[in-house]
Amino acid sequence: MRTNCLLATVLMIPVFTAHGAAPDCSNLPGEWTNQLGSTLSIHSVDHGSGKILGSYVSPSGTQGEKEELVGWINSSQATSESNVLAIAFSVQWGSYGSITSWTGFCENKGGTPTITTFWHLVRSSSRFTWDHMLTGSDVFVPKVVGGNSDAPNRTKHAD
Repeated sequence: MRTNCLLATVLMIPVFTAHGAAPDCSNLPGEWTNQLGSTLSIHSVDHGSGKILGSYVSPSGTQGEKEELVGWINSSQATSESNVLAIAFSVQWGSYGSITSWTGFCENKGGTPTITTFWHLVRSSSRFTWDHMLTGSDVFVPKVVGGNSDAPNRTKHAD
């Protein structure tokens, strides 16, 4: 009987997690998606240090591999009329020879938690010297369970 209860409890954990609360600016862990269908998965946030750990999957410019993501948040707020959660994260694209870093902020826009970022991509191999660095912007919103959310269409980027 105890084994059956324990097994039932363990089997229910993924179901609860899958139907748990969507991520938002005060609770970042979860899946976020951008306008190209990339998935930003924030696995953990250390609120003491601000360190973020997670993964990133991009259908743009890659084969869709899951890559490690590291980053930081800073929620220290000076007294002002507009306060947001500052966020930065980076992905090293392994055999692609590139690194992308995003810097931005999380805020609620029209009731939707939104991470608005600028990104810089540097690649080790390119045809021209001036083409080693690219820049653009991404907007991430919580990913809808069972499909992509309707992320706003923003500047297209390479990864």
